[in-house]
Amino acid sequence: MPTTLSHKSVRIVFLAAIISSIFGSFAAASSPSAASPVAESELICHTDNPAECYPKVFSPTEEFQIVHDDQDLPPGLHVQLDVQTGQKQAKLYNPNEDNPALAGLPVEQDVIVVGPEAQPDAPQIPAGAPAYEPIGLVKAPQEKNGDFTEALQTIKKASESNQSVETSALDGALQLIEELAYDIYYGLQISEDVEAVQSLFCLMFEGDKGGKVEGTDRPLTERTDFMAFDILSSAMRNNVPALTAIEKSWEEISGKQCKSDAHSMKQELLARLTPASAPGTEDESKEVENMRFSLKVVGELLRSPKIKAEFLESNGMQSFLQTLLRDGDGWEAMKGTVARIVSDIFLDEDLGATVGLWPRTQQVDAVQCTGSGSQSLGDECWEYHLRKITQSPDAPEWSRQLLALIQGTQVVAPDSKIPPKHNEL
Repeated sequence: MPTTLSHKSVRIVFLAAIISSIFGSFAAASSPSAASPVAESELICHTDNPAECYPKVFSPTEEFQIVHDDQDLPPGLHVQLDVQTGQKQAKLYNPNEDNPALAGLPVEQDVIVVGPEAQPDAPQIPAGAPAYEPIGLVKAPQEKNGDFTEALQTIKKASESNQSVETSALDGALQLIEELAYDIYYGLQISEDVEAVQSLFCLMFEGDKGGKVEGTDRPLTERTDFMAFDILSSAMRNNVPALTAIEKSWEEISGKQCKSDAHSMKQELLARLTPASAPGTEDESKEVENMRFSLKVVGELLRSPKIKAEFLESNGMQSFLQTLLRDGDGWEAMKGTVARIVSDIFLDEDLGATVGLWPRTQQVDAVQCTGSGSQSLGDECWEYHLRKITQSPDAPEWSRQLLALIQGTQVVAPDSKIPPKHNEL
């Protein structure tokens, strides 16, 4: 072992002393016998001379001893390494001992801040990057339909008071758009065009324009009102970007008045969801038909938080309950559709419903829910009416399912800041 150490070797010795001191402190705390280790009986012999053998486990003392390369070092040692010869020496660690070889030398200290372990698969987001949009970009098809734009213009002209469109041209345009509306790209193109959406609503409200001209009842799927409703519902179905586009322009869309009606589009749509005709009349059949179209479109619109809130404020749920209370075979299909919409939008969390928005009031007893006034149609009376329906021997399945969902929904006060929870049935 050289008597003098270079600056580099001294620094390594110093670092080795620090490291060994850390291990030594743990060893001293955990093992009271670390100050007087006992050498293992197993020996290592590289020659036939027993004097050259040494223990497999290094046996330290208070003085430095040479450590062989194949010896095992117990914890709690002060180890020195000569960087020039590679020779290693060790002894028992003494935390109070000063090393004269390090006197007067500068000491370097580094602080390493260890953060959370980086996830190898996590994407690295650069600074200033735009917010992540979960919807994503809707890509245009490789081959666009060249007639789409022209067909959309034809549909928009059909609802303008100063424009006239031949029935054959309108039918052709509606048929072409109807075939494309299911596509996410074309559904978005339709929904982003405010005038096109307004025109489709007006065509749905005005009935079959072709039938009026020809004076005959055409097949349902060939009627202009049917195709208009089918385009609207198809464009929004499973198409979040399209629904978002309609939501952004909803005030402008719903405020428009069709040329054949003095009411706004929003008023007309809500009126079509409210049964008002006398039972057994021709008006009732027409009312059921109109509601059939409107319900499919409303079911898609209510997936928008903005339109959903507006629907509740407009007492749209009273219109739904009136439908569920109508008698007659013609209403059965409408009742099933209303029950599904209420379940999917407000009650069944497994189907994406926002639970807690409705019912907005606690359910009450029969005293407040009997009669025919508007009070009996409030949110608080749904359970009462559904109980009466389910008591019938031939009660439909939708009534039992809807009642169970309402009973399992916890009502939260409107001013509550705590998100509601859906109780298990």
